[in-house]
Amino acid sequence: MARPGTGPRRTPPSSRSSESFRSSRQPEPETETGPAEPEPGRVFLGFSYALGVVLGVGLGLYGVFLVPDGPRPGGTLLSVGLLLAVVGNGAAALLVRWLTGTRLGPATVLIGWMPVVLLLAASRPEGDLLLQSSATAYAFLLLGGLSPIVVAVLGGARRGFTVLPPPVRPRR
Repeated sequence: MARPGTGPRRTPPSSRSSESFRSSRQPEPETETGPAEPEPGRVFLGFSYALGVVLGVGLGLYGVFLVPDGPRPGGTLLSVGLLLAVVGNGAAALLVRWLTGTRLGPATVLIGWMPVVLLLAASRPEGDLLLQSSATAYAFLLLGGLSPIVVAVLGGARRGFTVLPPPVRPRR
């Protein structure tokens, strides 16, 4: 039989509440540029990811219809749709990466862009085809798909899981 006073000690309720109050008020970690950025809320992140998908769908629709348009200096097609795929997808991916701070953000543009483009590139039984087989169309598919991936890979993530650890900065 255990003697009284030899077991684990209990802290009085008044001191427990003050300890939890003290532990909940941790100072924010500071970076070299100042205090750390606050974490965005789940609703904001959800809207940001949805914005990436919607931008990808819109850029895919406009790009497919604009691939055959553009000037032809010297018989070579300078496609407006190709320019929209490279610049538009890259800019949309940069925007969503800036909003979310994760590497998943730029990928949402590709998640919205790719199904639309592939569906419009497939031929129908009636023979309708919007994205015809040409060097410009293949460049549209390749460069339009690569630009969000390049933004996701080369841009550093401010938060979330990353493959590489953050760079170690020497202390001063």
